[in-house]
Amino acid sequence: MTSSVTNPVKALIALAVAAVGIYVAYAGDKPGAAVLGFLLMAAAVVVGVRTTRNRLPTWARRTAVAVGVPIAACAAFFVHAATITAPLFAQPFDVPSVSDPAPSPQWAAAVDRARPMVRAAIVEQNLPGVSIAVGLGGDIIWAEGFGWRDVVTETPVTPDTRFNIGTAAPVVTAAVAPLVLPNTGADSAAAWSPEHVGEPEEDFPGFTLIRHVILQPMGLAPAEYPLPGDRATFYVPRSDDHDPRRGRRLMSMRDLACCANGMAFYSTPSDLVRFGLATKADSVNGDLAGGSVMSLVTRRDNGIAVAVTSNIAYAGTAALALKVADVFAGHK
Repeated sequence: MTSSVTNPVKALIALAVAAVGIYVAYAGDKPGAAVLGFLLMAAAVVVGVRTTRNRLPTWARRTAVAVGVPIAACAAFFVHAATITAPLFAQPFDVPSVSDPAPSPQWAAAVDRARPMVRAAIVEQNLPGVSIAVGLGGDIIWAEGFGWRDVVTETPVTPDTRFNIGTAAPVVTAAVAPLVLPNTGADSAAAWSPEHVGEPEEDFPGFTLIRHVILQPMGLAPAEYPLPGDRATFYVPRSDDHDPRRGRRLMSMRDLACCANGMAFYSTPSDLVRFGLATKADSVNGDLAGGSVMSLVTRRDNGIAVAVTSNIAYAGTAALALKVADVFAGHK
């Protein structure tokens, strides 16, 4: 009687553990998600085999474990790889956007030409999110966020989303105080990487599982993402050729702290445009983890400034900023 009751319960536990393992491998952007998914699925195999110990000979159970564990490993890594490399947006019109304020009628035609260019660039490069602002004279004439500031939660980019500006910080942040740029400054890198990704103190996978599966759903632990303060979650391409189309992973904490004293420097495209218009600065690019994440293009011949930011390294921000600047210059 006990065996007949216990075995179905163990079978259900095995299925539940396997399902959690598949979910972790599928949903996790962290490098360890595939490993954690494999461990859970391997545990499910062991539990499942133990439910049959009174029905199968020892050699059969050992064979099932020996075969099932490698299959679990392959499944976890293939599921994770397929998830990470899948296009974030199938078509340009699938890319969401948030604009604030609405562009004036004078610039509506230019915005209508520029929007499809931004969406096409996001789909072509498989970028998580992009924010853009255009300024003329002393005014912001267009500001819009595209895509997601966090891939897992699908939290949208808005014009107020803060992006790490990387190596552009020494140039831009010196003008923060005199220009009163409200969305430009510096935080501890830990605010941009709450799990200290890539550092020795990064959460142990077992504790990560407990927090994500038990503590957070019960409201006993806060969610790490989306990041508070309208911060964008930052990624790097996972391939050796630095191509975002081949997938992404969370950026390491040490890359987010691009400058001195372990600080992450941030801004919004609107603040960057205000900086460019006020200082008449030359065009500026900012890199993180070796690749571009922001570009400010200033056109002194017609007074137009365009800022483009993205939350993945090696985004083609400079080329996109130049294209948008040409569109607005042609409509001036």
